[in-house]
Amino acid sequence: MKRGFIASAAIAVPMIAALGSAVMAAGTEPSVISEAKAYVEKVSAMPGAWPGPKTSPTVAKGKSVTIISCAQASNCSVDAQSAYEAALELGWTPTIVDGKGDPSLYNAALRSATNAKADGIIDISLPSALIQDGLRYATQHKIPVINAADIISKDPLIFGSVEHQWTDQGVMLGKWIIADSDGKAGVIILRDDEFPGVKERQDNVSKVLATCGGCKVLDEVGLTIQQATNPSVMQQQVQSLLARFGKDATYIVAPFGTVDGLVVPALRAAGRSEVKVVGYDGNKQQMQLCQQGKVNAIAVTMLAWTGWGAVDQLNRAFNGEKAAPQAVPAFLMTKQTCTGSGMAEDVSTFDYKAEYRKLWGIAK
Repeated sequence: MKRGFIASAAIAVPMIAALGSAVMAAGTEPSVISEAKAYVEKVSAMPGAWPGPKTSPTVAKGKSVTIISCAQASNCSVDAQSAYEAALELGWTPTIVDGKGDPSLYNAALRSATNAKADGIIDISLPSALIQDGLRYATQHKIPVINAADIISKDPLIFGSVEHQWTDQGVMLGKWIIADSDGKAGVIILRDDEFPGVKERQDNVSKVLATCGGCKVLDEVGLTIQQATNPSVMQQQVQSLLARFGKDATYIVAPFGTVDGLVVPALRAAGRSEVKVVGYDGNKQQMQLCQQGKVNAIAVTMLAWTGWGAVDQLNRAFNGEKAAPQAVPAFLMTKQTCTGSGMAEDVSTFDYKAEYRKLWGIAK
């Protein structure tokens, strides 16, 4: 349910002094703001321990793997490339296929990989509901499919999943907006509900903001991946939203990392650079924009870690074992912690690759 601005009740001056500036947020309880600030501090800590599997089967030899990316023009390319590199470390032969955000291409790629006699398939953020034809075809030919960078799938045609922390990421951005605005924000949420995980985290931004009486979700805009990654479409969309909501719009929540880099120039062109942009993932462009103060918060996705987890799942499939929870973590990043020239996840010094190599018995 969308929440609107609630006018502040008249409060005696001594009470204002006692409660501090938090009560000045229109209609937002001070406890909501203080809890949000404490939460933001907690989730800004980077990974410091291995949360993944404790044991692994022997590495299967000589396998060929097809990795189908949702769209190489998006952050799916990072997950795909990391899976490619991890497969090479196991001595496998990997191939990346660009799905270009088109479900018909997703299904065609699954069929082509099957016909090419791939031993296994890793799909990067392909919605299971949209690839049933391809999944059935692969399953009929006894080829395991790993669902990576998506929600945990209960689809019997999927061997195993490697999830992002979708729920937590949405909560992170919702709480950050409450904390940053002291409980008074006008928020536009850009959505891409064709991807269940992306939908889940945007749903949770909205749910968190519903606890903030002085926050208002001005609109939740449905997009496709083709629209969200098209510069001209995004510029038109942002300009239209700003024209509708004017100065009430103070925050924009992007659905995934690629979009931030399109929203920022659209805001600049509209003369609205004060509108704060928050998003997910943390690609190199986002990091640069974060350092410049143009992207204000990132719920970081460990994209490369996800690729390695997908290869671990596939090795379990090859060995006839059950899938294992990979528990790839997430954390929150702001301008204060946006450092370096790489991706956001590179700021973390935790060596997950070394942990996988130990599991696989190929430690360097």
